[in-house]
Amino acid sequence: MNIKEYRVSFLKIIKFVIIILVADFVLGSVSQKIFFSQKTGKYARATYAVEKSNAEVLIFGSSHAHRHYVPEVFEKELNKTCYNAGAEGQQLLFHTALQEMIIKRKKPDLMILNIDDSFLYLSDIAYDRLSDLHPYYDDHSEALRPILGLKSNLIDFKLFFKSYQTNSTIIHALRYYVSPQVDYKGYRPLYGKVNSNTKKHDQQEVKEYIEVIEKDFVNALKTFINNAKENNINLVFATSPTYNKVNYSENKSFSLIKEIAGKENVPFIDLFNDTQFLNKGELFHDPSHLNDDGAKLFTKLLADKILEKNLIIK
Repeated sequence: MNIKEYRVSFLKIIKFVIIILVADFVLGSVSQKIFFSQKTGKYARATYAVEKSNAEVLIFGSSHAHRHYVPEVFEKELNKTCYNAGAEGQQLLFHTALQEMIIKRKKPDLMILNIDDSFLYLSDIAYDRLSDLHPYYDDHSEALRPILGLKSNLIDFKLFFKSYQTNSTIIHALRYYVSPQVDYKGYRPLYGKVNSNTKKHDQQEVKEYIEVIEKDFVNALKTFINNAKENNINLVFATSPTYNKVNYSENKSFSLIKEIAGKENVPFIDLFNDTQFLNKGELFHDPSHLNDDGAKLFTKLLADKILEKNLIIK
């Protein structure tokens, strides 16, 4: 191959790269416009919490936060504006990243993190679901890089491409356009009721974790606490009731969370086995999730305890 042929080949490569970059920019820009223009759905709720919410009380956690904490009840009882930033299926890495993006713009008076007993157990799914954060990388790379980079040293390279940022979210985004999700300041109620034949909570067969403590999750919990302290934000850990009584004394994850909370002086309101809810099928949608009646009762009970402990000034 002579010099002329090398030059032609090089120019072809350059043209190909340019075409790829232009296509990525165009497709990625369209996808991002669709993503950030959503009005309903989990991404719209996350975007609202990060970019718009000025709520004085913010709720964090998985489906137990998203489905159990009723903002209008908190607003009535605490006399503070409230938004539920809970996200179904997400764990501590996601919540810590969300917290950091939020406090970059707005510092609420109180943050409540609903604690799942398995939060510190190893879960590959917890890492996989962090792709929900990709669309926010351009504006929040400083907060997101340490978390998104835990499983990939190439995160800056990958997220340089705009189409990659939204490729795992665009289908969901389009679905929410077709079938909007109704929520009430982030809260989405459940309305079913548990019957006597329903399988108990501690007999569930499908687990998204291995009972091994994951260091990354422990560090995320500590970071969540430190972020609140450094920004003078009141922080409360809380647990939601379950349908049947469960013994968590041998649960290493839950025990370590309580130990860390104790050392860091984080108030911990544990309502896992509260007698007002035990075996009350009329308050549960399933053994692990309260229905709307149960959620309103739980939120009122938690608000009362927050006031009793002087964790926020009404």
